[in-house]
Amino acid sequence: MTGNPGLDKIIFGINGLVVIAASALVVYSHTMVKTPPTDESAEFSSMVANSMVEFQKPQVQFPEMVVNLYSREARLRFINLKMNIETFEQEQIEQIENSKSLIQDALIDIASNMRPEEVNSVTGRILLETRIKNKVNSKLSKPAVKKIYFSKFIVQ
Repeated sequence: MTGNPGLDKIIFGINGLVVIAASALVVYSHTMVKTPPTDESAEFSSMVANSMVEFQKPQVQFPEMVVNLYSREARLRFINLKMNIETFEQEQIEQIENSKSLIQDALIDIASNMRPEEVNSVTGRILLETRIKNKVNSKLSKPAVKKIYFSKFIVQ
């Protein structure tokens, strides 16, 4: 304490008032403030509708491709994949359709420089997707590739 009895009493009084005010605020918030009731069925139907819209976004499908992987072994290693590309906007689908050869070239360039052990892991697939997406978006006038989905992904 401060050593001054009058000042100590004032500090204790202020602390007491702060504790009483905080307690009153807690009691008020628990008794007087009520959260509005939620309609669970409406929330669920809204969530289902939003997810259906998300899943129904059109994608550009690419043909199945086989790409040789970088390997120092005598045995040839390759990746057999089929991918779909989701765009940011509906209007960009035509741009992706017209750039299919550019995207396939980017896929070949990136995948051929990756090792089979690297591509065969989940992080390797994410890395491959990210590299393709970044390279294609940098070559296009405006970023168009939102997500790449691999519907077939086999490393041999």
